[in-house]
Amino acid sequence: MKSLMKTNDGALLYQERKGSTACQKTYVYQKSAKTFIPVTVDEKGRNTVSIKDHIGEWLKDVFLPRGYPESVSPDYLQYQMWDTIQAYCSSIAGALSLQATLTGLGVGEEAATPLAATLTWLLKDGSGMVASIAFAHWRGSQLDCNSKQWRLFADVANDLGHLLKLLGPLLPVPFLAVMCVSAVMMALVGVAGGGTRAALTSHQARRDNMADVSAKDGSQETVVNLIALFTSLTILPIITSSFMLTWMTFVLCVVFHLLANYWAVRAVKMESLNRPRLLYVLHHWFTGAAVPGIEETNLSEPLLFGAAFIPNYFPYGFRTMLGCSFHWALECCRSNEDVMTLYSSTMDTFTQENYLLCTSLKRRQIYIIYRPGITAQEELEAVFMAYLYVLNSNHISEGSQLSAEYVAEGLSTTAPDMEVLTIVKRHAQKIFPTFLQNLQEKGWLPDKLHMAAAEWRLL
Repeated sequence: MKSLMKTNDGALLYQERKGSTACQKTYVYQKSAKTFIPVTVDEKGRNTVSIKDHIGEWLKDVFLPRGYPESVSPDYLQYQMWDTIQAYCSSIAGALSLQATLTGLGVGEEAATPLAATLTWLLKDGSGMVASIAFAHWRGSQLDCNSKQWRLFADVANDLGHLLKLLGPLLPVPFLAVMCVSAVMMALVGVAGGGTRAALTSHQARRDNMADVSAKDGSQETVVNLIALFTSLTILPIITSSFMLTWMTFVLCVVFHLLANYWAVRAVKMESLNRPRLLYVLHHWFTGAAVPGIEETNLSEPLLFGAAFIPNYFPYGFRTMLGCSFHWALECCRSNEDVMTLYSSTMDTFTQENYLLCTSLKRRQIYIIYRPGITAQEELEAVFMAYLYVLNSNHISEGSQLSAEYVAEGLSTTAPDMEVLTIVKRHAQKIFPTFLQNLQEKGWLPDKLHMAAAEWRLL
């Protein structure tokens, strides 16, 4: 709102607007009414607030979060645009598969009974419920860490579920089996889609307005589904009369659905660090001494393959387990030495830290053990140290290139794993503050670390 001012004729006025993109309103003081009144016409007598402006403001209030665009992330509009396209295509594909489902259940056939259809439907629902519980247990913790990848997984599963329904009446297997498998696929969609949508909403909400962002997303999707409903009512009687036309329409919808979803998740620019993004950042920092930006890193993040889908992935063939059991780490890292020796050296090396590292260069495995109260920054430091250990180990054993400033002094090819780790630890703690500062300067949020670590803690 602008402060009180005077015009040339001496009338007091002020200006205000609702949000940063709304039309500006001007008020002048009218002595006869002893109040401020809005000015709705300009000097030429034209109305400054058109019907188009009113409609635009109404649509914005109904379908966009309050305070848009400041109240959401910069990638919000691009993501929602692609999300709208994919929702429309998915609804059309769903309508086609629904018709095939009803055909498979015997709708319109004299031999079909309501009881048989009911039992089939109940068994289908039961299969989906069991699958939901199992998948949430198996991959629930991954949905926050790799939300973009699992969002794509949900969309692929969604299309596979519709495809099975459409193929159901044609397959030489009991239709009940097809319905149950399809229900399992749709259950995965519900868990993965719902979980990742919550993670994306958390990213988009910038004013602690997750509920508002989620509610407006629901409104947008409802309108899209309503439009898709009218489209289905119009085209289904036409295309379902032709087998070829039905499949052409379905394939077209699936292709556009998958492409729209790919570009939707590719549009998301998260400032938090998960394993793929952190490894990309570390790689570029150690090779070019510069932390890549948020947009570059997100655009380079693998969505279909890579670190998000490989358990405990780390470069150069290593596997790094986070938050694992200390007992398990000792058993896996011991060679011919007494486990007590490894235990003592590990505890002595990491007396001041809230984490410990156990390594086995022969097996190319790194175990990071957490103590209670470990912070995200300390967790980041542990991963940073593990990465530097991998680089130095490869440097001394295989002669791989490594900038001199990152080579830990005193390493040798004959040094045992624990000695190498001790030397690397000292060097890592010297250069980590510089890395952390560069990370923050680029806009990354090191306090938001999504690494899917296990829950073991060394007391």
